[in-house]
Amino acid sequence: MGKKKNRIIPWAITTALVGAFLIVANVLVGGQFKDIVSTVLGDRGKVEIIGDGGNVFILDDGITDKATAKENGNKVNIKICEEGITLLKNKGNAGLPLQNGAKISIFGKNSDNIAIGGSGSGSASSEGVISLFESLEKSGFSYNPTLKAFYHDNSKSGNGRDQNNSDLDSGSEVEFQESFVGETELDKYTQDIWDSCEAYKDAALVVITRIGGEGHDLPRTANDHSLKLRPAEKALIEEVGKKGFGKVIVLLNTAAAMELGDLEANDMVDAVLWIGYEGTAGMTAVGEVLKGEMLDGTKFSPSGKTVDIYPADFTKDPTWNNFGAALGGVTKELTNGKKVSVGGDCYYNETALGVIDQKVYYTDYEEGIYYGYRYYETAAAENYINYDEAVVYPFGHGLSYTNFSWSLENKSEIPAVLEKDTKMTFKVKVTNTGEYPGRDTVQLYVTPHYNRGGLEKSAKVLVGFAKTDLLQPGKSQTVEISVDSPYAYASYDYKGITGQKGYVVEKGDDYKFTISTDSHNAKEMENAVITASVAANIVYDKDPTTETEVKNLYSDNEDISLNADTQLQSLLSRADFAGTWPEYRAPEQKKVGQSVNEFEISKDWINLMLNKSRDPNPNNPILLKADLPMPNMGKANEIKFEELSGLPYDDPKWEDFLDQLTFQEMKNLINKGAFQTIAIERLGVPPTDNTDGPVGWVNFMDPVTFHDTCSYCCGVVVASTWNVDRAYDMGRAVGNEGLIGTTQEARNKPYTGWYAPGLNIHRSPFGGRNFEYYSEDPLLSGQYAASVSKGTWSKGVYTTLKHFAVNETETHRSSNGLLTWLNEQSLREIYLKGFEIAVKGGFSSLNEHKYFGDEKAIKPVSVMTSFNRIGERWTGGDYRLNTTILRDEWGFEGLVICDFNTCPYMIEKDMFYSGNDLNLESAGQQVWDNPDQNSAYDVTVMRQCSKNILFVVANSNAVRGDFIVHEPTWLILFRIGSGVVAGGLLVWGVFAILSFVKGRKEA
Repeated sequence: MGKKKNRIIPWAITTALVGAFLIVANVLVGGQFKDIVSTVLGDRGKVEIIGDGGNVFILDDGITDKATAKENGNKVNIKICEEGITLLKNKGNAGLPLQNGAKISIFGKNSDNIAIGGSGSGSASSEGVISLFESLEKSGFSYNPTLKAFYHDNSKSGNGRDQNNSDLDSGSEVEFQESFVGETELDKYTQDIWDSCEAYKDAALVVITRIGGEGHDLPRTANDHSLKLRPAEKALIEEVGKKGFGKVIVLLNTAAAMELGDLEANDMVDAVLWIGYEGTAGMTAVGEVLKGEMLDGTKFSPSGKTVDIYPADFTKDPTWNNFGAALGGVTKELTNGKKVSVGGDCYYNETALGVIDQKVYYTDYEEGIYYGYRYYETAAAENYINYDEAVVYPFGHGLSYTNFSWSLENKSEIPAVLEKDTKMTFKVKVTNTGEYPGRDTVQLYVTPHYNRGGLEKSAKVLVGFAKTDLLQPGKSQTVEISVDSPYAYASYDYKGITGQKGYVVEKGDDYKFTISTDSHNAKEMENAVITASVAANIVYDKDPTTETEVKNLYSDNEDISLNADTQLQSLLSRADFAGTWPEYRAPEQKKVGQSVNEFEISKDWINLMLNKSRDPNPNNPILLKADLPMPNMGKANEIKFEELSGLPYDDPKWEDFLDQLTFQEMKNLINKGAFQTIAIERLGVPPTDNTDGPVGWVNFMDPVTFHDTCSYCCGVVVASTWNVDRAYDMGRAVGNEGLIGTTQEARNKPYTGWYAPGLNIHRSPFGGRNFEYYSEDPLLSGQYAASVSKGTWSKGVYTTLKHFAVNETETHRSSNGLLTWLNEQSLREIYLKGFEIAVKGGFSSLNEHKYFGDEKAIKPVSVMTSFNRIGERWTGGDYRLNTTILRDEWGFEGLVICDFNTCPYMIEKDMFYSGNDLNLESAGQQVWDNPDQNSAYDVTVMRQCSKNILFVVANSNAVRGDFIVHEPTWLILFRIGSGVVAGGLLVWGVFAILSFVKGRKEA
């Protein structure tokens, strides 16, 4: 016999290789990569409730499971859309409504690809979406099927608009091409297409769509932009207007304001209806509005109002030259001979430490407080512009199918002299004087006293609004608008122009309060304007809620790298609009990291390039204590987490509980915050599931955990209702879905944390993420965020107000941290004000549960910081923002989480020391992995962050008694598979050895 083959050597080699792989893989998937795999697979492990633990939060009547919760959400969403859809034009009040059973031809390539939401983390799910065609059918209309088929066939009508941009972080811009809109060229319409319209000529609907998204803004060039009607759209509208349709109606499927002067002036266009992004079921409301009748037979009128101004020429807007997306670029040759393209908003920072491949991007807020309606109203007041030529539709504009008269019912009760705590209440009686049921919105604006050349002030500021119920013809309702104190319209004097720094209402006898239909037009009524006086300057040098001193934080710093206005070339002034107009700044004019001169590079910039933590903020009181005691860790106090539900933030029992945390438990808790907070089982701390985005539980990263939920309309539609009750309804519906969670029947986790609502400002209509945010106005935005939060917290869901702060630009947002430059007046009056309103006013009426019963009700909520920097400092690591303003000035009690930690400049130690408590990361790399267990400073910071996280969780729907967290199913299967492979290797080894022994014996 031949020699037997030795099978031990291949077995040993294979076992060594496979064994090493299995050991490493098990270590990684059970540790560093466990969170990210669990997130991607939607499986973090089943939570089993044991014992008799319960939940204080109760589902609304009729909601028992995911299906009924989603159905409720869809109904609420339709109601929001019914009130948010806005009638911009209705020629002769005869364009709309359409007659019952009208036969309609629907034009526009995008009619077959209607946008239901923007792109990115705030995008809506397309599952079960109601199309425009279905909406019309539901309302009894019929539509031209030939046109629909034509647009659906790309070989006949063209490829349509570009696919939504999914590039969130590279810093590249969206190039402006006609394919961004993708409208069908007129020469593609054959005679057969036009002939098919003969049977559907009662009305023509022309759909115009624009879409932006996370990570990119709407494209533009130096002389053109995507928010104009494009040539193919203009040609289509003109051609449709010549074809003899009974009515021509343009539907605006966009969250952004557009240049609409051509449509307003075009007599062939009978009506313009803004519909926004409606979510999956909200399109139902479009057919209802066109008909003027709900599906249940209730007649109604459109009642939406614009939440942004609609200028005639965007290139003449003060933000045009200094918005983030570049207006073109230049080529620059570096010292190493390399040629690079430098965008108009970029400085190629070759000087800093010799680093030559680091692009740095700017956004200059040189318009100050003069943006949106505040600019146009002020410029008109100063005769700098002709308002009627410069503006197509004012802020707050919206038409109805009926008419209303107003009367002020309490003029004698309104104070004529304003003092520091003066409250004003306006009671306005609204009567439906038309022939159609409808709702109306009363808006209140103040025109403050202005000293020419002094403290900058807008000529109009929204200070309140109220909306009626659905009023039948001849019926009336009295609505009330209250302004709690002059602080609501105080100006922030950061220079001391008035003699003292802080929030100031200047002396003057001409404070005009105007009861208005929009930002420009007072209502035609007696006493539409009420004048009040201020006898002496009213100064709020302390926050009126917390009595904390208010002082400059982003100017007047000795270290000028902390100032946010050092790079501004000029600042737009009401005293000289022409002479201070914001101008485009060439790349060579931008000196990032060179705050003093070309050779003195700021410390913060050096640390960015080296990816090192900067010196901790000297204002942090923790660091001022030379003898800071080491906190307790790992004590056996036998306090279970559920005992903390409902206890105030400063209750001593919290400190006793925190004494029980170990160093490792705190480190894990604050670092592992990607769409979750983690469990600490031995103390009864439950895990939570958290998700994007502002349209509901639609986490694009985890469709397994977050499934079968409602996708609501975008924030702009919600705000366009001008009805905070609709925002509360939305929050409550989201809360019900959260309380149900993934599989309530399996006693799994609810959905607990919601990364919404968005509170950034529509500074420019080109902001790609404007659809996630409410408005250009901070009062409107703050009121909606507060109302949504009230609704979610009635069901134990905590909202996450985002993105804190000054995050109005998406392009280049994470390229070394987009640098935003602005002065402290605009920072506080505009860009922080909505957050302030939401934090302070969002929870005063929550009294539905055992711990929400008095004025000191617990107000747990969270805030998400942003990608950008304010000046040179990243918001997520800025103590001034996350602690001094948010917690000290405003009295915030809750957790702060960073935006997705994907960038090296998001330095974790800086973040935690600044008062940012939770790290939104999942890959296990961007974590604070080296806190010093023997440092009282590090441990104190970790303990404070842990408390902020746990305070929110303790008062959420996650607390339901004792529980067990089981290993994720995928991890169990992986380990079983690893065991099977190991067992197979073992069996193979046995046979190999036996074969070897047998061969030796035979030999």
